[in-house]
Amino acid sequence: MATITVPQVVPSPAEDAAALLKAFEGWGTDEQAVIAILAHRDSAQRKQIMLEYEQNYKESLIQRLQSELSGDFERAMYHWVLDPIERQAVMANAATKCIQEEYPVIVEIACANNSSAELVSVKKAYHALYKCSLEEDVAARATGRLRSLLLALVSTYRYDGDDVDMGLARSEAEAVHEAVRNGASGDHEELIRIVGTRSKAQLNATFSCFKDEHGTSITKALPRGTDHTGYLRALRTAVRCIADADKYFAKVLRNATREAGTDEDSLTRVVVMHAEKDMKGIRDAFQRRSSGTLEQAVAKETSGDYRSFLMALLGS
Repeated sequence: MATITVPQVVPSPAEDAAALLKAFEGWGTDEQAVIAILAHRDSAQRKQIMLEYEQNYKESLIQRLQSELSGDFERAMYHWVLDPIERQAVMANAATKCIQEEYPVIVEIACANNSSAELVSVKKAYHALYKCSLEEDVAARATGRLRSLLLALVSTYRYDGDDVDMGLARSEAEAVHEAVRNGASGDHEELIRIVGTRSKAQLNATFSCFKDEHGTSITKALPRGTDHTGYLRALRTAVRCIADADKYFAKVLRNATREAGTDEDSLTRVVVMHAEKDMKGIRDAFQRRSSGTLEQAVAKETSGDYRSFLMALLGS
């Protein structure tokens, strides 16, 4: 469930657009007024505000926001006001530019969406924005097994139902074990095929069979050590996203808000992508595995308008 709050009585798009223009005028931008409006409107309402703003004031609201805001707050707000499907396409494109480090963005979009149809919509938006396919950019910018894995993940159209073949789960759990047991020389082509094509329900049955038979999870059984291409890390990310997306994103947020240094990019990505989707589950998973709440962690590790904006998206 979402964490953003929308008022019971919502001003018209024209009123919101006028209030935003007023917030931009004068000696300095009224950032709190911008947050009060845009952080408390759902995606359909934000889209209408942007259309109304452009029609009435002959300028792009996104471009005006980029000129008026700065830093982490500006980057978070820019992604927030995009259509949710377009936002994923934009984030995926940015990730392909540095794919060995930014592979989690692509894996998350491929594995944590609610349906295969949503992934197809993201790829259509990507094609419209960048005049090429997501698969094309992944293939051009990744190498080796990382390329094979990412291509399998973004190219799939998984069955979304709950039906499971337990015989298949047991046999594929053994195929996965053989690949993992043999390390770098294992049949990772078969492993990638399984992770990249089976339904989430089927994969979770396979993961469960693997743990029952071998006493450990697939992610823990995967080889450790040097991983120059990022393939093994990407594989772990995919398995974790498929097995329990809430738990996976809670871990991303815990890592992003460590005292050693805040990872604003990851923090922004997860909050903005999930605030009007499934953030309540992620927030609950965070609290189960932490000494405090997600809101407390965000408040401690961020500041200023950026903190106010994220807290608003979290429902505080």
